Formats: sequence, C-alpha cells, structure tokens
Amino acid sequence: MSKDAVSPEVNDPLLPSSSETKARRVWIANQRQELLTPASALFDLSNMLLRDAIDRGHEGFLRDQRRVCGAAERLLAMIREMLDPETVPADEAELARRVRHDLRTPLTEIIGLCEMWVEDAPAELLEGFLGDLRDIHALSQKLLASLDDILGFGKLAGDAGAAFADDHGESIRAVIESLPALADDTVVAARTNGAILVVDDNATNRDVLSRRLRRDGHLVAPAENGQQALAMARAAAFDLILLDIIMPEMNGVEVLRQLKADERLRHVPVIMISALQDLESVVRCIEMGAEDYLHKPFNPVLLRARTVACLEKKKLRDRELQYLEEISKERQRADELLHVILPSAIVTELKATNTVQPRRFEDVAVLFGDIVGFTPFCDRNPPESVVPHLQALIERAEEIALGHGVEKIKTIGDAFMAAAGLLQPADNPVLSCLRCGLDMIAACRELPTAWEMRVGIHVGPLVAGVIGRHQYLFDVWGDTVNTAARIECNGIPGAVTLSDTAWQRVAHCCLGESRGAVAVKGKGAIEMVRFDRFLMDLPETTVQP
Repeated sequence: MSKDAVSPEVNDPLLPSSSETKARRVWIANQRQELLTPASALFDLSNMLLRDAIDRGHEGFLRDQRRVCGAAERLLAMIREMLDPETVPADEAELARRVRHDLRTPLTEIIGLCEMWVEDAPAELLEGFLGDLRDIHALSQKLLASLDDILGFGKLAGDAGAAFADDHGESIRAVIESLPALADDTVVAARTNGAILVVDDNATNRDVLSRRLRRDGHLVAPAENGQQALAMARAAAFDLILLDIIMPEMNGVEVLRQLKADERLRHVPVIMISALQDLESVVRCIEMGAEDYLHKPFNPVLLRARTVACLEKKKLRDRELQYLEEISKERQRADELLHVILPSAIVTELKATNTVQPRRFEDVAVLFGDIVGFTPFCDRNPPESVVPHLQALIERAEEIALGHGVEKIKTIGDAFMAAAGLLQPADNPVLSCLRCGLDMIAACRELPTAWEMRVGIHVGPLVAGVIGRHQYLFDVWGDTVNTAARIECNGIPGAVTLSDTAWQRVAHCCLGESRGAVAVKGKGAIEMVRFDRFLMDLPETTVQP
C-alpha cells in the first residue's frame, strides 16, 4: 500500500468507522500505548522506591520521592485523558502542542529531582536506592527525548495513519479475527504466593510487572515471546500465566490456543494483558479459556486482586484434583479387593446392579482339599512357622485351580473348596477338578512340612449366590456340596477320592480302585472310588474364558 494515502481497504474490527477514521484511531491508540508503557513503568518504579525508603526516615528524601510519585501519577492521568481515541479532538496541531507542553512538565520535574539526589546525596543514604533512581532518571529522559518522534500528530490522518495501518493493522486484525474460531475450554485456577510466568515482548513491561509480583511474594519467570513461553510452560510447573496479546512471531492468542490444547497445561490459568480496549476481544479471550483480562497499564490494586483470586482458585482446583485422584485410587483398591473376594463374573454383576441374583446350576463338580494332620501340626509348631507354609500352599492351589479352569470358592481353615462348570463352562468339570486335585497333592508334598492332602470330588446341582453386606462372600449350597465335603473327610491321604456319580464322568479315561459303599455320617452309604492313574496321556482340559 502506498504511504501517501490511506487505503480504503483497511477494515479493522477494532475500528468500525470509515477507513481514514479507522487508521487515525488505531494510530492514536498506538501512540497512547507507546507513552503509557514507560509512564506506567515510571509510576511503578517510583512507588516501589518510596515504599522501600519509608523505613529510612530521611525527611528530605521521602518528601522529594513523594513528589516524584505525584509527577508520575499526573503523567499517567494526562496521557489517558488527552489521548483517548474516543474523545481526541480533531484539531491535531493544537493537540500536539498541548501534549508536548503538558507532558514535559512532570517529566522535567522527575528528571530534576532524580539528578539532585544522585549527584548530591551521601552514598550511605542512597545505598540500595541508587540503581532505582538511575532507572527512573534514564526512563524519564528517554521518554522526554522521544516525545517529538512519538507525537507526529500533523500526519495523523495522512501518511502516519496509513503507515501504521500498513505495519500493524494486519497483525491486530489477525489477532481479533482468530479469536472466535479457537478453543472454548473453561479454565479454573491455583494458589496464592505461586509460580507465575510473565510473557511480554516489552522489556520494561516485563521488568516492572515481575518486580511488582515478586514484592507480593510470588516466584516470577519472564518470557519475551510466545515460543519461549510455551517451552517454559512445558518444562516447569506454573500456577498462573500473564500473557500479552500483541507480540511478534507468535501472538498471545496462538499461545493461549496451544496452552488450552495441551492436556497437561490446559488447567493453568491465563490472564491476558493488552493495550486493546475492545470489549469483544476481552469476551472472546475469556471464551477461549483465559481466566481474566487486564488492560495496560496495570492498576496495581486490580492486578493484585485478580492474581490472588486466580491463584486461590487454582489452589482449590489442585486440591480437588488431588481428592479425585485419591478417590480413584481408593475405588481401584476396592475393586481389586472385590475381585480377590468374588469371582470376576459376580463382581461385574454386583457393580452393575448393586446385587447378585442367586442361581441354581445343574452340573457342577465340587472339590474339597484338606491337609491331613494339620491341627496337631499347629499344636507342635509356632504360628510364625505354620502360617507362611499354609499361605504358600493356598497361593499355589489358587494358581493350579486357575490353570485348570476351576474356580476357588473359599478356604475354611486348612481346607480348600473349589468348583468347575459353575461360572465358566468346562468340557468335563469332573476331569478338571481331578487334574486340579492331583496337582494340589503334588504341591503339598513339595513343602518342607511333610504334609499330605486329601481330596474329594462330587458332581451335581447346587445353588450359588452372594451373602453379607459389610463382608461379601460368594458361596455355594446344596446336597452336592455336602456330599463332596463328606467324601473328602472319608478319603485316603495323598489321593483323590470321587463319588461313583463323579467317577462315571471320567471312567472312560481313568483307572481307579473302588472302595465300595462307605458309611457317611448324615448321608448313609456312598459309593466311592480312589483314582489310580489315567489310561492314556490326555490333553489338558480346555479352559474357556
């Protein structure tokens, strides 16, 4: 675009008038900000120096430092009033003359007071203050020297306005127009006295804002551009990010979008900071997930209030996440415990319906295994010796049962109760229990305790269900269960004994010794068979999930 005229194509959403008026307003807003940034820094530095100096008690220095603070405050007020884009007068020549004259007055006062104290005050008085005085003096001189360059009001509506629209209009427009299309996450926030990342391409802004936050007790890390800010946010844990919008290369809107797209960073609160006074941009940044929005230059009280509020909210959010994590761990622990107590299928039903319906099963093989002579062994040995061996045997029995598709029901003292064909199907439930019983007997003999195990098996219908409320127990009932228990009690140590009914299920592949009708208390005579050996090598019983 030619810099000799204002382009009619300028269509900035911040400037809803004709193209010439839009360029003029953008230009004035930019000049206003060019002055407000160093003026705000002067005000902040002078006030911080005054607070540090109060304890020294030097009346003359305090009086002059209060004058410096007053001049800096007047300078800010004049810039805001005279360069408001909404009310700036059309007579640009008169405005330029007034601004140059009025702004020089407080600036020269600040410069003169600083020079007097830097040149004449004793070294012991200025110890710790000299650096700040020189910073205030240098910043004031730089601002004074740049007034003529900054305030080129004679060309506001012509070359200067068009040039600014050329140089900055697209950048501002890109920022504003990108806002509606980006993330819509809502962010909540963290703790007071936290770690804060300050992102601003203006070194003076970064320094003053960082110093003010450090005085409030926060840890502050500065970043001078968007890429550096993202790298720092991903490398360290920050509680709050203060993010400038207008920056070169990567603007604050894009940084905000990437923060909200990162699962680990999306809950870090972000306060947007900018000289843009457009309400629509504020709303859209909030809609993207920004926690708040601050205009430059900062009101110290408002900055502190919003910072503390954001940090406190993040503290509550972190505490909530911690509680949720603890609840999740407790639920997982309870779930694991439930799976230890109950079969998986029962756990699934219990969690889904909060109850387990009792059921009748028609063809279930029930196994009982018992250690022979366990009670006398307990009487002869200390518990430190008994319990570890019993624990090792039960753990091994559980592994064996699982490998053969047999479900452990429970342990009763030293007795192990299991079933096949109950909650998961089995090709031959009796054969599964037989193999399981043989391996359990072998595992018992491997222990250094010289224990023997007696195993009994019966097959038939039974009822299964869950009882208890505070301590759940999955159990089985019925004559099949009682009969299997009686067969085990009347069995032979170191062998598997089966009822005749159960034996008929494996007689085609096994040899055994009939024990005839054995009188059983409460049951009468029961035909029993002691397993001897398999007729042939058989494949392992198929375990179906």
